[in-house]
Amino acid sequence: MGDEGSVADVVESGDAKEPKFLIAGYGIMGKHVHEVLKARGADVVAIAEPDMDKVPADLRGRKGIWIPHVGRLEDDASEATRPDNPGIAYTADTAICFTDPKAGYETTKSLLEGGIDTIVGTTRWYLEPDKSVNMDMIADLGDLAKKNKCRFVYAPNFSTAVMFMRRLAVFAAQLFTPHGYDIAVEERHHNRKGDPSGTGLALANDLIAADLGKTAIKMEGHDEKRQPHELTLSVTRAGNIPGTHTVVYDGTYDTLEIKHTVRSRAVFAEGAVNAAFAVKGKAPGVYVLENLLEK
Repeated sequence: MGDEGSVADVVESGDAKEPKFLIAGYGIMGKHVHEVLKARGADVVAIAEPDMDKVPADLRGRKGIWIPHVGRLEDDASEATRPDNPGIAYTADTAICFTDPKAGYETTKSLLEGGIDTIVGTTRWYLEPDKSVNMDMIADLGDLAKKNKCRFVYAPNFSTAVMFMRRLAVFAAQLFTPHGYDIAVEERHHNRKGDPSGTGLALANDLIAADLGKTAIKMEGHDEKRQPHELTLSVTRAGNIPGTHTVVYDGTYDTLEIKHTVRSRAVFAEGAVNAAFAVKGKAPGVYVLENLLEK
C-alpha cells in the first residue's frame, strides 16, 4: 500500500520517534482528543470525519488520507479517495478512534491493515448479542495487528479510575456476597447516548465472571421479576450527564456503593492518548488498557 513500509518501520522499531496522529471521528470525543494532543504538543497530521465542516481548516484536504465508513478529507476522484479503495492513511502511524459504532469494525480493520497503531474508544461494535465481548473478533484483529506489525488497544472506558473501579467492584463482591448482600449496577449518561454503556456492561460482566452466583444481566424496564441469578443493570438517560457508574451492594440493614462520576469527557481522551504513547515500542498485537497503564 504505497508508503506503508515506512509506517511499519516506525512502529516496529520501538524507537524514540514521536507518533504522528490520525483522529478518526471528530465529534465531542474527537475534539477532546485533539485538545489533549495539542496540549502535549503532539503531531496531529489528519482527521477522518464525514462532516467536513467540523474539521479545522488546516487539517482538510490532506492527500492520501481516507478511512472507510468514516469519511474522506477531500472530494476529488483521485486514487487515494475512491470509495472502493481499501483505505489509506499514509502520513499517520497512530490513530485514536471515537467513531460511530457502525463504523467501528471497518475503521479498525482498515487502520490495522495499514500498519497503524489503533486506539479504539468506540465500544458497542465488538460486543456479542448478549453484550459480552466478542473475543473471536478481538483475536482476529490482534492477529491482523501482528501481521502488519502494529498494535490494537481497546477498552470499554479509558478512565484510569474506572479501570481500577472494575477491580474494586469484584473484590468488594467477593467480600460481601457470602454475607447475603445483593449486587446491582447503575449507569447514567446524556440523553443522546445509546443503551447500555460499554462501562456498565463491563462492570456487570466482571461481576458475572467472578462466579458469585450471578449468571445473567437483567436490563431494567422488563415486566418480569428479577431472578436471584440475574444482575440488574439500570440505565438512566437525561440532559448532558457525561457519565456516572455505580455498583450497589445491598444488605438487610445497610448499603455500600462504589461510584465513579465524570466531570469532563476529556478524561477518556486523556486515557486514550496515554495508551497511544504507552503502547509504542511494545510487541505487535492486541492490548487492553490494564496491560498498559498499571504500574
